[in-house]
Amino acid sequence: LDWKGLKSGEMAARVINKTQNGSIILFHNAAVNTPAALPSVIAGLKAKGFSFLPVSKLIYTENYTMDHTGRQIPNTVE
Repeated sequence: LDWKGLKSGEMAARVINKTQNGSIILFHNAAVNTPAALPSVIAGLKAKGFSFLPVSKLIYTENYTMDHTGRQIPNTVE
């Protein structure tokens, strides 16, 4: 909810408390308080044992097709 103008501390606490294994965290480029929240979010999640990777690492590139919704579908062999 960074786009709603949450204060950086509120934003960081929300993300840190709600993140679980497999979560994808989206921040918006134009959200005013996001830059100030990021150091706390990163430190807080690292302290909880989480690691980070870019979305590009989550996309299957071989033997999958992505549909219009972004769902990755295994290619079937006919």
